[in-house]
Amino acid sequence: MKKLFFFLMMWQPVFAAEIPLHQQQIENATPNQTAIDLSAKKLREHKDVEIHEKLVIPPFHKQTGELETAPQSFCRTCHTPLPHEKALRTRTFNNMHVRFMACETCHVENEKLTYRWFDFENQKQLSGENLFRIGKNIDNENPRPTNPKIAPFLNDSRIFLLKSDEFAKQIAATWKTANESEKAILHAKIHAPLNWQKGEKNHQGMPCEECHNDKKSKLDLPKLGANSEQVQAVQTHIIPRFLQHYKNDDQRITIREMLR
Repeated sequence: MKKLFFFLMMWQPVFAAEIPLHQQQIENATPNQTAIDLSAKKLREHKDVEIHEKLVIPPFHKQTGELETAPQSFCRTCHTPLPHEKALRTRTFNNMHVRFMACETCHVENEKLTYRWFDFENQKQLSGENLFRIGKNIDNENPRPTNPKIAPFLNDSRIFLLKSDEFAKQIAATWKTANESEKAILHAKIHAPLNWQKGEKNHQGMPCEECHNDKKSKLDLPKLGANSEQVQAVQTHIIPRFLQHYKNDDQRITIREMLR
């Protein structure tokens, strides 16, 4: 309890006009022992991932743009540019989304949130013009810029943290001097606001169909700058529809079943 009390009391007040919602949630989080144990387990099992940019066998699909996207994001303090690695079936598709979606867009649930394009490098909102890369006429010779991402806002203020925020700097400094037990508590507090601590195998972000559906999408695609063709392409994308057929990790699906 002494360690937990230490972490609850260690934060210094941050004086700012708007405190990001994620910061408020971290400060107010009181993770239970199950969440702390799960964090400790993840930290023990963590292995650094080395990303090879020059592969012995080049990829079949043409690659454009930079691997690193928005390193100013608070999540990038610990996570790699391609953070999804465990779910073999979906990790590639999830990592593709990293190029244009902020982590909190998928991993924070709040019905009051709105979503806008945010330039992480210049720290400003963008209109979304020419930022969608889906549809029939895509010029791969001119890739979209990597910094703008669709990110969540509440009352016109960003809910997510940046590395440059004083609170984020305090966390990074505390992590460097913390022991294993203290890191487990801190890890649990940081991730408490996310769709993460519901169980060992149930900490993913929102389901694909939250955005990829033509009934009620979480994203206001026209407001984000998508034209009618792009809206339809996002809402009826074949890959999310394919993944919906799987009910568990061990399931195998035939082409006949997929076409039903």
